[in-house]
Amino acid sequence: MTQGSDRGGETVSSLGATVRRDRWGIAHIEAPTTAAAFAAQGWVAADDRIWQMEWDRRRALGRWAEVVGMAGAREDAFFRRLGVAAISRADYAALNGHTQAMCEAYTQGVNRWLADHGDGLPAEFEHHPAPPEPWEPWHCVAVYKLRHIFMGTLTRKLWRGRIMAQAGSEAVMATVGDIEADAAMVPGDGPRPDLLADAASVLDACAADMAALAAAMDSDGASNSWALSGDRTASGKPLLAGDPHRGIEFPNVYHQCHLRCDEFDAIGMGFPGVPGFPHFGHNAEVAWGITHGMCDDTDVFVERFDEDAGSWRLGEGMPVDWCTETLEIRGEGTVEVLCGATPRGPVVLGDPADGVALSMQWTGMYGADTTLDALWPMLVAGSTAELIEAVRPWVLPVNNLLGADRAGSIAFKIRGRVIERSAASRWTPVPGTDEFAWDGLEPVPFEDLPEWADPERGFLVTANNRTADGGPYISLDFAGPSRHDRICELVMPMTDAAVADMSAVHGDVTSLVAPKVLGLITEYAVECGHELSHGLLDMLAEWDQRMTADSAPATIYAVVKRRLVEAIVERLGIAGAELGAAGWPPAAEASRMAAAAATRMLCERNLDVVPGLDNPIGRRMAASACVDETAAELSQRLGDDPTKWTWGRVHRMASPHPLASALSAARDLHPPIDGCAGDGDTVRQGGTAPETGERAIHGSVARYAFDLGDWDSSGWVVPHGVSGVRGSGHDLDQRQAWLDCELVPMAYSSDAVAEVTAHEHEI
Repeated sequence: MTQGSDRGGETVSSLGATVRRDRWGIAHIEAPTTAAAFAAQGWVAADDRIWQMEWDRRRALGRWAEVVGMAGAREDAFFRRLGVAAISRADYAALNGHTQAMCEAYTQGVNRWLADHGDGLPAEFEHHPAPPEPWEPWHCVAVYKLRHIFMGTLTRKLWRGRIMAQAGSEAVMATVGDIEADAAMVPGDGPRPDLLADAASVLDACAADMAALAAAMDSDGASNSWALSGDRTASGKPLLAGDPHRGIEFPNVYHQCHLRCDEFDAIGMGFPGVPGFPHFGHNAEVAWGITHGMCDDTDVFVERFDEDAGSWRLGEGMPVDWCTETLEIRGEGTVEVLCGATPRGPVVLGDPADGVALSMQWTGMYGADTTLDALWPMLVAGSTAELIEAVRPWVLPVNNLLGADRAGSIAFKIRGRVIERSAASRWTPVPGTDEFAWDGLEPVPFEDLPEWADPERGFLVTANNRTADGGPYISLDFAGPSRHDRICELVMPMTDAAVADMSAVHGDVTSLVAPKVLGLITEYAVECGHELSHGLLDMLAEWDQRMTADSAPATIYAVVKRRLVEAIVERLGIAGAELGAAGWPPAAEASRMAAAAATRMLCERNLDVVPGLDNPIGRRMAASACVDETAAELSQRLGDDPTKWTWGRVHRMASPHPLASALSAARDLHPPIDGCAGDGDTVRQGGTAPETGERAIHGSVARYAFDLGDWDSSGWVVPHGVSGVRGSGHDLDQRQAWLDCELVPMAYSSDAVAEVTAHEHEI
């Protein structure tokens, strides 16, 4: 399939818009009206990403198993029990008329594309039992909601619940660490929330419930953004830059596009299936970017059930209305899924027949989700003040929003629905009682959410770290301070910054975590016996703590650190922590959460709760063994010359295609694998999990730098390309720039677009 063409002479229904594809295949759309612009955006999204849209829609509706068989059944059951389809329909009905008109126009464009290209679908559909069904406006809500369900605290609370059952409350607290010691993004001017309030007592109170749930189950964000005021830039106007981090997959989660019509001229990255640019973009006056706010948005409840006449009611005798949903499992027939809800929320994990299961409540279904009502006001905002007011309807997810305008202002605002609950609810699943229900709780008022505009220091930085010294409770689950603190170090001396300097920040691979871990290794790894171990320790002592692809010490450090993490996790008995259903959280996610928690424990020397590491002798034995094991492992994997154990050889970016992962017949859809720099603690993200060794599974799914002095000097890049169509020519053409931490031009003005236009057509 040739991207951006007329598909071999097929007639393309007219939407009244002109599409200019630049040399990277990115669409610059010019339309006479807003309706035509959004219809054209839908057409272009389908042209580039129709299979990805179908994949997201099928998962949201609990119909992925119809394509991949039993590999999709567990996920389908979860989304059916959660009721994503019904919730999305209701949320769409609650949107204002302007937003619904956007979605309707977008849908028109998608369906025009489907009507004209039914015989020219991407290769993925060769493995589907049926072509995609027509798009419906409410599907825009469903696919957006799908992309954010697991960004909250569901998996973290399940995982900590397992730790509670296995190792007790002190271990749970140790995995969180001393959050309040971290620097906050925003200095406080009000009461400081006690993040660890009553931790020991509330955790101990939940211990019995966690143990019962664990027994029944015998049968789980990272991003950077920063803004510089004109006082620190060469142009005298702000710069706004950043990079969102997610699991790397193909097709990439974000879609680059440019929309120009009679009411706005905006360029940015959106979600295929959703109109506008929810997270990253700019119009003629204002730029915006976000990082995940890490908000505690989900509670999990341990519900106890008794059998009653062949059904199950709550332990307190309250009846539950149950119904069954039928999953169509390709090649296997059908499976019935029992669905029901308690006063706390829908039962999503576990089987009531076991006497205990889990229900959940989530800000994305507690009241109407009006997030999409913010999209139009953002597109037409004329200042950072108007941008902040535009996101008042925002619900999901809670974001750290940065904005900058051409008048010179830079601003930060938490946007989204924040619900403050009891301290007990912060940690693990809690008992399914009225005490923990959300009934009657009101969101924190928009005005009370943290914000900071035009700071005297001349820059703002967000990196998923602790939000503010004052204000409402947001979360226990902030990222550590290393990326935030490193970006502050990099931008602090800047006085005449330009886009190239923003790219240098994107590519920074100095680890602020490494010196802390190395200090522990140096102190305790004193009884090594492998013939290579002392040489490895010497290499670490001389290392500059930069995770470059050509660094051998970086590899040694990463593997020793991984083995230390594994030592902690194994001794706590949480190596395969799951809770709520077999294999949930998924092994790689549980492994990643365990690694983050254990790394924090290493950095804080908070090992007294770890059996076998609670004394100096145990630590010496463990640290020495980890170095010896690293020497043995790497010599076997990479040869006997440690100087050739370069990080890029083992730290390779895998971006699996989800259909290829589920169906062996589609294996050729996987993109290639390349070595890359960085790790999970560096600004250039390349997160790993012990479960998958040194493979990079988490990283920058986009990079951007907006120059408010000259929009045409801005740049962006995604890991693969704008197209999700394998072999289109624009599926991998940004890959090398991404690997090299370079940006491709973000043409905005008419002249700049004309200069980069490679193909033009009417739709």
